Amino acid sequence: MTTSSASSSTTPTSVVPHADTMIAVATQAFSFQTREVLQRIVSAEQQRIRQEQMLWRLGGALVGACLGLGDGFQPQDLFLGMGMSGLAGLGHDVMSHEQRRFLESCHSLWTVGTNSPVELMARLGQARSRVLLYATGWHYPLIYAHHQGVRGETLVPLGIARDHAKGFQNSKSMEVLQRYFDGQELKMLENQLYPDAQGAVQLKGLQPVSTSEARQLDPHAGTFLPGFEPVYIETASGAAVGYRTLIPVHSDF
Repeated sequence: MTTSSASSSTTPTSVVPHADTMIAVATQAFSFQTREVLQRIVSAEQQRIRQEQMLWRLGGALVGACLGLGDGFQPQDLFLGMGMSGLAGLGHDVMSHEQRRFLESCHSLWTVGTNSPVELMARLGQARSRVLLYATGWHYPLIYAHHQGVRGETLVPLGIARDHAKGFQNSKSMEVLQRYFDGQELKMLENQLYPDAQGAVQLKGLQPVSTSEARQLDPHAGTFLPGFEPVYIETASGAAVGYRTLIPVHSDF
C-alpha cells in the first residue's frame, strides 16, 4: 500500500474515478467462498475414489495401490465426519500428512495452503472490516481487509480471485474446478474478492477520526462520507485517511 502524508488541506472534494463501483464492491461483494469450494471438491473426490475403488476391488486391486499410496491408506476416509466447521478450521499448518497428500492428489491444496484466505486468517487473525483507500492519481480506490491478531494489525489488499487465487492459474487445478463447478458458478467464483498477500502492510496504528477531521485531512473525503467510518492509518512509510465499512454478513473478509 502506498500511503501519503496527511495534510490539513481543505481543498473541495475532487472526482474519484470508479468510486461508485468500488464502494459497491466494498460494501456488497462476496469474499472467496473457500469452505464451499473445498467442501464440494472433497465430497466429489471422495465419491469418485469410492467408485474407482469398487472397480479396482472387482479386479482384485485397491485404489490405494493404484495411486501408489500404499500402507492401507484410504484417501476417501480423510475428511469423513468433517463438517463445515471442521473445514473452516483446516489450515496449511494443522493438516495431517495424509490430508495434505489427499488435497495435493486432487490439485486442491491451494484452497487452504500458503497465502490462501484460510491460512492468512490463521496467521494474521480474523478480518475485522473492509477499508477503502484512495490517493490522487490512482485509477480507482483500493479495497483492503483489516486483520487483527497476535501480530498486530494488518491491511491486506483485496483483488479478484481469478487474478490472485492459485487455483485459477494452474491448469490442473482448473480442471478440477471445471469438473465440479459449471460455467456460471466458476464465473461467480472468479469474480469474488481474494486477498493479495504480497501487498499486505503492517500497521503502526488505525484510529477513528471525526468526519470534520477527515474532510480537513483528505480532499476526497466527501466521496466516501457519510457511508463509511473515516479512520487515520499509520504505516512505516507514512499516513493516510481510509474509510472503514463492516464486512457483509455473507463473507469472511
